[in-house]
Amino acid sequence: MATSCRSSTRVILHLLRVRSIRSPSSTSAILPGRHYSQRHDSGFFSWGQRARQWVREQGLSRLARPLIITSASIPVLSQSRTDPSSTRLPSNVPIELSRIMLPDDTNSSGNVHGGTILKLIEHAGHIVANRHCNRNKPDASAPVTTVLVRVDHMDFHQPMYVGEVSQLQAAVTFTSPHSIEVRVDVWAENVITGDRRHTNEATLWYVAVPADVGNLLQPVPVPQLENLSVEERERGRKRYEAQKAARKAKSAENGTTTTTHRVDTIQYAPSGFAEEHTVMASQSTLANLILPSDCTLTGHLMGGSLMKQMDNAAGICAARHSKSRVVTACIDAIDFHSPIMNGEVVFVTARMVFASARSMEIEVTTEAEGLGAGSRRITNTAYFTFVSLGKDKHATSIPSLKVRTPEERERFEKGRTRYEARKKLRKEAAAQWN
Repeated sequence: MATSCRSSTRVILHLLRVRSIRSPSSTSAILPGRHYSQRHDSGFFSWGQRARQWVREQGLSRLARPLIITSASIPVLSQSRTDPSSTRLPSNVPIELSRIMLPDDTNSSGNVHGGTILKLIEHAGHIVANRHCNRNKPDASAPVTTVLVRVDHMDFHQPMYVGEVSQLQAAVTFTSPHSIEVRVDVWAENVITGDRRHTNEATLWYVAVPADVGNLLQPVPVPQLENLSVEERERGRKRYEAQKAARKAKSAENGTTTTTHRVDTIQYAPSGFAEEHTVMASQSTLANLILPSDCTLTGHLMGGSLMKQMDNAAGICAARHSKSRVVTACIDAIDFHSPIMNGEVVFVTARMVFASARSMEIEVTTEAEGLGAGSRRITNTAYFTFVSLGKDKHATSIPSLKVRTPEERERFEKGRTRYEARKKLRKEAAAQWN
């Protein structure tokens, strides 16, 4: 009997072991709320360690419990069929979503399109944010859904290719009274060689709204994440305050609000009449009608679908300027000022604001227009950084951006400041691990 119990325990612990975030070339691990690093830090815990620690705390390590595997490949334990929530894994134990990358997912360079990765990241974040809100409701109140309001700065560390499996691990890492922070890490696995690489990490912020179709998307309180340490909660609070301050500063700088207005600062030149390597020569606008397939059950556009459109427009702009193949290098924080609803038309405009020797910064502005309204409102603003690739798929030099007006010069200098700030952050991060 004892042998049988020990065997059952080993099986349960094996199934509970969320895949540790490690690879042959990296001995790193991640604790929710902590930044990913390419090198080992003995102070970090892997996702699997967090799950096993939770099992021990629940007194389950010596018992054989029924095991239910969810569609998202995360185990959910239940002591009884009548109360499956009694021992459910906390929201900050991550789920994992996997999908093989197909030719439809690539850009012209053969890499997986940056917009595809952004869309997958937001899908994973949307799932865990919704699960947290609806599984942890204090009472039998009406169901809610979550709306993406911000994506923090994100780097694309390594490319992903056709045939590789994308693995996304997402978990809730902090909650304020009305918002949810979700951390998503992306891995690429070559199932033939076994190589596994960390390609992206992202921090997304959501708010909860009633799930009734046709509601006004009025935010409602969210359940609080209870099993955080004092240190984790304090770090989360600082991240929350920092993103709030950044949103306010960005809105004040750009003059963006949720009121209806036009983007009067964007000008267009007749095709073929713009001087080469100027702002107007590469400026690009995409228009798209929002359909139900792009939306959630509440009828608003999924943030991941919009980010993919923004990446498409920015990529076209970068390719027009550099006359070469381009890939997304990083994205500054994206703020979602106003929801876009089913049936509206979205205009995504990308224009060059800065070019260094090997990178291009593109400002992307999104407008939404109701077909019967005749006016537009700004819904999103973001800065995408692209690099140009040569035939050997290595970064190549980029033509200088010709600025012709005081407004273009002002935007260029602000872009230079952001470029220098990003370089400084990368150097500081590299020095931290040397």
